[in-house]
Amino acid sequence: MRLNLLKKNKAAIFIAALILIAAQSALHAYETALLRRASSYRSFSVKVLQKFVVPKGYHEGLSFNGPDLLLANGEKGKIWVLNAVSGNVKSSIEPVSDFTESVLPLPEDQFFTTEWEDKKLYRASLAENKLIPEVWISVSPAHPAGIAWTGEQLYMIIWTRGIGTKYDILKLDTNMSLLERVSVQIIDEPTQLAWDGKHLWVSSWYGQHVYKIDVANWEVLGAFKSPVPRTTGIAWDGKYMWLTGTYSDLYKLEISQ
Repeated sequence: MRLNLLKKNKAAIFIAALILIAAQSALHAYETALLRRASSYRSFSVKVLQKFVVPKGYHEGLSFNGPDLLLANGEKGKIWVLNAVSGNVKSSIEPVSDFTESVLPLPEDQFFTTEWEDKKLYRASLAENKLIPEVWISVSPAHPAGIAWTGEQLYMIIWTRGIGTKYDILKLDTNMSLLERVSVQIIDEPTQLAWDGKHLWVSSWYGQHVYKIDVANWEVLGAFKSPVPRTTGIAWDGKYMWLTGTYSDLYKLEISQ
């Protein structure tokens, strides 16, 4: 009897292991694209229209929530609601956890937000100036960074650390299910994302550039040199680009394309 139970337990463990391996293989099977430099790649010029002094913090993701901007702070910082006219902090939001990488507003006081240390992407609601997690997915062993929402798909940068850090952009549906995984090898430390209605923009913390990406073909169409030291947060308001950096202020830019 004990021998039969042992055999059944071993069989159950073996099946569970196969299921786990299959799930992990499915995740990597979506890595069907490699980000490439377009043959028509060009450099863009930018003009700084305004610079706003913002409080010191560990500035990460930036998003437009007309008429305001949302600025996420890592290292146990709060999410600031900034006045896009003056740059002043209007209010603050308590994040889901203690190292918020990015936060994106959705209709009806819903938000997508990423937490670096938790290694999770959350969909959360807002109640009494606090984000309340409702559903989430883990990207472990990777860390999630910037996110951008098109209205139909969500794009997210992940960093997988090991012997050399591996960078990917994930394309997810409205239920946060994986649609595509794109390897990013030609951008140094891709950090945050913005969507301009047609193209994806990626900030590079190390390279201090901002890149324009065609997501239909996964090509980098061009880039501009960021005027912001240690560029992180990036947002598009429908006409202008907004940038910040880890310890930097807030910049409003006009891009000549």
